Amino acid sequence: MTNTKVKSLETYLEQLPRLSEKMTDEIFYRGQSNTSYKLTPSVLRDDIKNNEHTIYTQIMTECAHEFADCDSHNEILSKMQHYGVPTRLLDVTTNALVALYFACGGNQDKDGVVYVIRTDKSQIKSYDSDAISILAALPRFSYAEKVEIAKFANEIKSQNQGIPYDEQLISNFNEKKIIKRLLHEIKKEKSAFDNIINPDDILKNFFFLPRKSNARIIRQSGAFIIFGLHDNEIIIDNHFSDTNVNYGNSYKIIIDQSYKQEIIKQLACFGISKATLHPELYKVAEFINEKYKTT
Repeated sequence: MTNTKVKSLETYLEQLPRLSEKMTDEIFYRGQSNTSYKLTPSVLRDDIKNNEHTIYTQIMTECAHEFADCDSHNEILSKMQHYGVPTRLLDVTTNALVALYFACGGNQDKDGVVYVIRTDKSQIKSYDSDAISILAALPRFSYAEKVEIAKFANEIKSQNQGIPYDEQLISNFNEKKIIKRLLHEIKKEKSAFDNIINPDDILKNFFFLPRKSNARIIRQSGAFIIFGLHDNEIIIDNHFSDTNVNYGNSYKIIIDQSYKQEIIKQLACFGISKATLHPELYKVAEFINEKYKTT
């Protein structure tokens, strides 16, 4: 079975990693309703990436009361993502059926796709880790300032000859005025943060598991990829095949556009629906209207 489009829940399950792999590997899933969509967070797309700082500031100014319960930048970003504000977060899930639902939930004239994304434990952080605090503070800086931060981080990375980093290089990096400003921003929410920022943590993307602070994250088994200042897109070109499913590769599963609605019905039998994944009243009302409408 190579490059076979999914036409049912059964054929989808056949293309997932085997249970033995799920028990030992770190696997996340992302469903997209159009195969042409890139694995790029909304705020890093070409038409908007210069405006991250402006968007963040405007939302925090106009809707400050909405974030009164948020204690950190990553919680603010998570809430913004929840309401559809462009952020440097990319939604993923640990539930393969949830990903399938999102691959089928729109663009009925286009094939959908589920990305099976493997990573290692070093790339997965808790919501309160220092690496996440660094990246979550980046929206406080203008596009030009982020370019400057990335430039200094890449310079240090190219000069360093070993692992761990040379202490003098790290010290020089942290003496830069813009890096001191980044440190100050981080320490406003995390006073115990060490006075040293590792340039690697600025450049990398990390998976992180958010606080389960709202029903949607819980229902969707939600997690995020937060993007650093190196890559704006994750590239996964491999299609599912019998040869790659057992070898630790990330790959994609294509969902046949003609069978999306049927798969949505099948998923509802397993408790995966608009009502269960979007527990807000207006979404549940939409689901009920769609289920029982006669015209």
